[in-house]
Amino acid sequence: MLPLAILSSLAFLVLAVHAFNQQLFDLDHSADALVRSAQHPYLKILMRALSDAATGYVLVPLSVGLYLYLRHRGHHAVKLIPRMVVGAYALFTLTKWIVARPRPRMSPYGFPSAHTFGAVVFFGGVIYLLWTIEMRPVRRWTGTVVLMLLILGVAVSRLYLRAHWLSDVAGGLAGGTAYLLSR
Repeated sequence: MLPLAILSSLAFLVLAVHAFNQQLFDLDHSADALVRSAQHPYLKILMRALSDAATGYVLVPLSVGLYLYLRHRGHHAVKLIPRMVVGAYALFTLTKWIVARPRPRMSPYGFPSAHTFGAVVFFGGVIYLLWTIEMRPVRRWTGTVVLMLLILGVAVSRLYLRAHWLSDVAGGLAGGTAYLLSR
């Protein structure tokens, strides 16, 4: 896990430096053009729902519920939940403030994608818990796959809704992964 944490941290730092310098990659523009060409009313509903799954209005109550569940079960990871939520929020908020790169629609504070960062930290944390709680392997694997698809769905939704550049979303994935693995 340590090599993946180091690699994710380095990727996050490289992306943050580029974003701080207000640089966009050619891939950012290509992804934006692809998203514009793939617009469809039915897809927009799905993408909004996926994006909404990673808002504070959803993740905070889920975190409180998870905390209460783990406390009730006496699970050792219960103490990690408040630190994960508060620490992740502090890290991506501070990074957004320092970098201050505009989003595709020119609204401020695009890097990193907080939705993506939060999805990686919360849903990735739940994946960790699936592997520490006694359960059938088929449920563990099913939960892992569903949660991974949810994380990727949130990332894609942020691009589809033109809320972020591809490098913002990649920063959210890398930063969230680095933060999660450092806990």
